[in-house]
Amino acid sequence: MTDSYSQYRYKRTPHDMEGPYYPVKRRSDEDNNLINVKGKSKLAKGDVLYLTGVVINTHGVPQKDVIVEIWQTDANGLYRHPKDRSKGKRDPFFQYWGTAKTDKEGKYSFKTLIPGKYEPRPPHIHFKVWVGKKVILTSQMYIIKNKINTSHINELLKLEVTKNKKGEYSGFFRIVY
Repeated sequence: MTDSYSQYRYKRTPHDMEGPYYPVKRRSDEDNNLINVKGKSKLAKGDVLYLTGVVINTHGVPQKDVIVEIWQTDANGLYRHPKDRSKGKRDPFFQYWGTAKTDKEGKYSFKTLIPGKYEPRPPHIHFKVWVGKKVILTSQMYIIKNKINTSHINELLKLEVTKNKKGEYSGFFRIVY
């Protein structure tokens, strides 16, 4: 007997570097809204990104209760990390890091910003996928606003975004493990 998913085979999301700026200190605000920090009266500045996605296994079966964790720069291209010595003012209203739990359909969502880029890297969002207390994937999604000069980026790590009438962006990213 076969289930409805067994006929499909998806490629695993490739691992990518964690990078030097993985958060060293947990924050009390660990939600999926990075532009509204708990206890702050203002919103982060920058281009809003509604990031949605799904976590599935290689047979396409949705994975529920999986934690997707992201961290990134603010709109100025600065991380909130003691090793980031970049010049500039960090946005005190940006959360820089957040988590979302997948639902029964494997779906997750974040409200964040288009990360500021720092040369020579394109804008990107780091992520980890946790099952229980175990990290099963560490990688990055690379923001693609247009298809120019993206041939060097693995297709499975591209996050294509579109802009709506309000000037906000949305993008969908499938994670396969």
